[in-house]
Amino acid sequence: MGMKKKKQKSRKKKYSKVPSSMKSSFLPRRENTRHKLPPKRPPSRFTSERMNRVIARLMNGHDFKSDEEAERFIQTQIIGKNQDEILELTDFDPIEEAQELAYEAMETEDPFEALELTNKALQLDPDCVDAFMLMARLTSRSLTEKIKKVKRIIARAEQKLGKNYFEENRGHFWGLVETRPYMRARSFLVSALRETRKTAEAIRQAEEMLELNPNDNQGIRDTLLGMYLETGNLDGARILFEKYPTEFLAVFLWGQVLERYLSGDLKKAARIYRRASERNPYMLDYLTGRKRHSSELEDFYSPGDESEAIFCLEEIGPAWQKHPEAIEWLKSLQ
Repeated sequence: MGMKKKKQKSRKKKYSKVPSSMKSSFLPRRENTRHKLPPKRPPSRFTSERMNRVIARLMNGHDFKSDEEAERFIQTQIIGKNQDEILELTDFDPIEEAQELAYEAMETEDPFEALELTNKALQLDPDCVDAFMLMARLTSRSLTEKIKKVKRIIARAEQKLGKNYFEENRGHFWGLVETRPYMRARSFLVSALRETRKTAEAIRQAEEMLELNPNDNQGIRDTLLGMYLETGNLDGARILFEKYPTEFLAVFLWGQVLERYLSGDLKKAARIYRRASERNPYMLDYLTGRKRHSSELEDFYSPGDESEAIFCLEEIGPAWQKHPEAIEWLKSLQ
C-alpha cells in the first residue's frame, strides 16, 4: 500500500472521537478474534482500526456541532470508495507510517520480516507501542523478561498520553483509536501475569482495564471472571454478572454454575447448568475429563461449538479444577 508524503500539520484535535452512530460500522463489540466465526479468507485484523484512524485524521481540525454533522461529513468522504482508496484520503505523518508498519509486522508470519518492519516503525516513531510490543515478544528469552519489558512499554505510553487524558477519557477507551495499542499491551500483560501465577496483579490490571473501557471490546471480563472464581472472590464474580447481564456465552454461563455451587445455592446452580449445557454441551466432557484438549488455543471460536468449550476451559477451567467436589456434583446431574 502506498503512503503519501508527510505534510506538517498541527497535532491538536478539535474532534477526536468517532461519532457514536458510526461505531456499529467501524467498532466491533470485541476485538478478541476468538469470539468471531472464522471467514474463509480472514481479513486483516486491523481493517476496522485503520478505517477509524482515517476517520480521525479526516475530522482533525473540524469543529463539528454534532455527531450527525460529523457523520454526514465522513459519509461524503468515503461513500463509494474501497479500503485502499479510503486509506489514501489523508496524508501519513511519521507516526501514522510507523503504525502502518506495525500492523504489517503483527500480521506477517515471518518473524524476520516482522523484526525488520518493527525496526523501521521505531525509526519513524520511537513511541510506537505496537512496534515495541512486538519487539519485546520477538527478542525476549523468557516470559518474565517479556513482562518486565511490557511494563516499561505501558509506563512509557501512559506518560505520553498524560494523566489528564486518562481522567478525561476514562470509561470510553478503545472508542478512541489512539488508545488501542496501549490497551493491547495491557491485555497481553494480564495474560502473561496470569500465566506466571501472579494472579493478584493480573486481577488488578484487568479491573483497571474495565474501568477504562467498560464496553470491554477485548473480552477481558472472561479472563477476570476466571481469576475471580479461581481465587474464591465470589463477590467479584457477582459484580461481573450484574455488570454484563445479557452475556450468554459459555464462559459466563459455566462460570455462573460454579459461583452458585460455591455459594451453596445448588438449586439455582442446577438450573443454570441445564441452560449452560444447552448453550454448549461440549464443556461438560472437558470439565469431567472425558475429553482432553491440546495446550494450543485456537485462533477462533464459534458460540456453541467445541472450540468455544476449549476457550471456556482455558478461562475458567482452573477454577473448576480447584473444586473437584463441584465436578463430581456435575456428574451427578447427568
